[in-house]
Amino acid sequence: MKEFLIVGLGNPGKQYQLTRHNAGFLVLEELARSYRVGWQKNKMYSKAVVTTDNRRLYLVKPLTYMNRSGEAVKILLDQYHFPRERVIIISDDTALPFGKVRLKPRGSSGGHNGLASVIAVVGSDFPRLRVGIGHPADPGGMVDYVLGRFTPEEQAVLPVIARWAAGAIIAWSEEGIEKAMSKFNGPVPIE
Repeated sequence: MKEFLIVGLGNPGKQYQLTRHNAGFLVLEELARSYRVGWQKNKMYSKAVVTTDNRRLYLVKPLTYMNRSGEAVKILLDQYHFPRERVIIISDDTALPFGKVRLKPRGSSGGHNGLASVIAVVGSDFPRLRVGIGHPADPGGMVDYVLGRFTPEEQAVLPVIARWAAGAIIAWSEEGIEKAMSKFNGPVPIE
């Protein structure tokens, strides 16, 4: 049975729910909901495990806050010994417009502190799924923007975006990164 580590980046706590920086958590919550699995919590992360006929998916939300996400990822990699090609990190991305997702086989942090933390601990050779959240009109207001809540209009379509991104993760685990990229990279079809 192939095992996969799927890490969604975000910040723990009710005050961060539905904030743009928690896009990774939202995708994981959609995956857990669709497979009807519950979360187990410890000091470093919340974990839900999905078992299918031929795969086991470890859905993980680090509880270390965004800037220290790499610490939780390292613990999981040391504990379970996942090959890097079966580890994917889901994060928000201000360089992508809201409603767009992008799978990549590897890359830099792109200025994302959570990804930078993971890269600092485990290197950059792992796939990632970036969920577009758009960017603020004033570049000086970036912190307030990413820690701000999605607008009511954005919240109305978040379930569609989360389902699409979750589908991209499933395709990655079943068919590989190249096929998943060709199917899911780009704007989310919102009707």
